Amino acid sequence: MTTLSQDQHPVSARTMVPLVVDLDGTLLKVDTLHEQFVHGLFNRPVETLLSLLALRHGKAAFKRRLSSVVALDIASLPVREELLSYIEHEAAAGRAVHLVTAADHSVAAGIAGRFPVFQSVQGTDANGNLKGPAKARWLAERFPDGFVYAGDSRADLPVWQDARAAIIVSESAALRGAVRTAGTPVEHAFDKWPRRAAFWTKAIRPQQWAKNLIVFVPIVLGWRDVTPASLVTALIMTGLLCVAASLTYLVNDMADLAADRKHWSKRRRPFASGAIPLRDGLLATAVGLPVVCILALLISPLAGIFLICYIAVTLGYSFGWKLIPLFDTFIIGLLFTIRILIGIAAADLVPSAWLLTFSMFFFFSLALAKRHTEILRAAEHRLQKLEGRGYLTGDETLTLAFGISASMASVVIVVIYLVEEVFARQIYSTPAWLWVAPVAIFLFCCRIWTLSHRGRMTDDPVAFALRDRVSLGLGVVVALAILLAL
Repeated sequence: MTTLSQDQHPVSARTMVPLVVDLDGTLLKVDTLHEQFVHGLFNRPVETLLSLLALRHGKAAFKRRLSSVVALDIASLPVREELLSYIEHEAAAGRAVHLVTAADHSVAAGIAGRFPVFQSVQGTDANGNLKGPAKARWLAERFPDGFVYAGDSRADLPVWQDARAAIIVSESAALRGAVRTAGTPVEHAFDKWPRRAAFWTKAIRPQQWAKNLIVFVPIVLGWRDVTPASLVTALIMTGLLCVAASLTYLVNDMADLAADRKHWSKRRRPFASGAIPLRDGLLATAVGLPVVCILALLISPLAGIFLICYIAVTLGYSFGWKLIPLFDTFIIGLLFTIRILIGIAAADLVPSAWLLTFSMFFFFSLALAKRHTEILRAAEHRLQKLEGRGYLTGDETLTLAFGISASMASVVIVVIYLVEEVFARQIYSTPAWLWVAPVAIFLFCCRIWTLSHRGRMTDDPVAFALRDRVSLGLGVVVALAILLAL
């Protein structure tokens, strides 16, 4: 055990009993082992996966090996403020407070350095994994006159059975009942996250599913060649795409943990805040993504291949491509274009080179608009760079130049698309109405870039357009023009 210095305070009768605090899920809202594994998976994947081989020597060896591969950003880990305040109050009253955890000792020591309230700290070391019965035995030897223990799960029941009193960090009535059944009085209880379903809804971002309606753009434009069966296939593929997109959002949020926790708004995301355990996110993606891919291949092989490409590109983005300036926004444009390819394949339509080119330029521009705003906001917060991305705060002229150029190019391309393909096919009775489309796209791009340059584009431009009255109005005008053209 590492002993830390602490001022002496007058001790009351109650505070004579030392307080022992667990770390993972108790003092911290997260599990440091999962944090280390996920951080290593996205930054040093080969070494992190190889560290699993150490499990053959036991969990303690695995934790030690993983700690040698991954260095956690201790200062950014979310703490349970209510419990910390309670601990600090007890320490100020003269109570001895100790940190004893199953986390690797190096991690525990780092936490104790962040919170000097602890008189001593002990974590898992070469002597074994300090959890459950092993922790109970260790504490009984270390504190023969008794202790109060703060924990969060059923794994702590053997410790609570030997404790004089329990501090429970959980909303589970069953856990609290089990502690009382063991004959251990409850000194204090803290809730964790009483509405976890709401956090899952936030994490999978169902509001972003509207982006997947882009699948139907080629279907609307090529409506004469669409059959009822192909339309049903497109609907099913859109549903699978929504599931895949939500799962890849989970992956991206896990990859962005460190950067999100330093961000003025993203730090409240479910994984960054600790509202959803990383273990659950890993399990959901590891099971869900293969199932989605298999179903897509069975329903429409070609569309399924495009969906797999979408997932692969998204994972590449999460694993490092997002750190490459401009290439990251190119990838976002590519992901939107793959959505269009999924619609073409699902409806068995002939692909349009002009439509796909327009998509690349248009969505590349929108992605740059978001980056441009983020760079401006970072500069407002006196940051030198954009956390989690490869941009410096001086890159605003770069994003502005490329973004506006790409948006104007998209307008020219849609004009060429109308002249070369749509009008030539003669599928509209009054095609002149379609000239409304490039005008509306031009006005939309002007609005997006005006707001972005003023630092007001705080959301994804596509998501913004779905709520913005002016953008929705332009969309309605284009839809009416298409109907009139038909």
